[in-house]
Amino acid sequence: MRRPFGDKPERYFSSYENVRFLARDGVTLAGWFVPQGDTKRAAVLLHGHGSSRTQVLARARLLHDHGYAVLLYDARGHGESAGDLVSIGWYEKADLLGAIDWLRARGLSEIGCLGISQGGATVALAAGDLPGIRWAILESVFPTLQNAVDRRFRRTLGLPGWFAGAAMIPIAEWRLGVKATAVSPRDAIGALACPILVMTGGADTHTNPADAREVFDYAREPKTWIVIPGAAHVDLYGYAKQRYEQIILEFLASCE
Repeated sequence: MRRPFGDKPERYFSSYENVRFLARDGVTLAGWFVPQGDTKRAAVLLHGHGSSRTQVLARARLLHDHGYAVLLYDARGHGESAGDLVSIGWYEKADLLGAIDWLRARGLSEIGCLGISQGGATVALAAGDLPGIRWAILESVFPTLQNAVDRRFRRTLGLPGWFAGAAMIPIAEWRLGVKATAVSPRDAIGALACPILVMTGGADTHTNPADAREVFDYAREPKTWIVIPGAAHVDLYGYAKQRYEQIILEFLASCE
């Protein structure tokens, strides 16, 4: 899971802070924080599975350029953060809550969250513990752990979903110490009481549009659904830069 950093924050920001903070369960996390004057507004950015905080650098700059302090960090078991158990969002909830605690201790009270794939699943799974969050952006998020396993088996091995479940779900439950049915962004997101934007790629086979739509359908209003035509399970910002910026900035303006 620990890939070396490719991109550098210096490409995006003239200055930034290297920070370390604790997840709610005590795991030490590493990140970058970019202040923004005396604003109370901040955005937490969460990368996808197997990646690192560098994945969200361009998004962080977009948000920073439009008035937000930004915090981007490596999830546990990734990048420079501690921990070795990766749970596709379940234990990573404590990472996000620790990040929000850290921002609030800095006096930042108007906080939004943007998460990609596992990062978006983390936001949804933490929904019940996120009172006061101003907005949430979820990109390419699977509805349930069973669905994520099924899609991976079908895509890589051509095996049917029932086989995937019989073979992998018990292993995943034993490794994580939690029932697979609990790892359900779809069922958790209804507790998130803020404007929500759910985005996905029209050609995504990891989490196809119908899968991501389940997450959207279970979310509260106000909510916005966006499909980027032709995009797979890729960086939606890199795939459709101008369209992506338009979507994000219009959504944020609607939250003010």
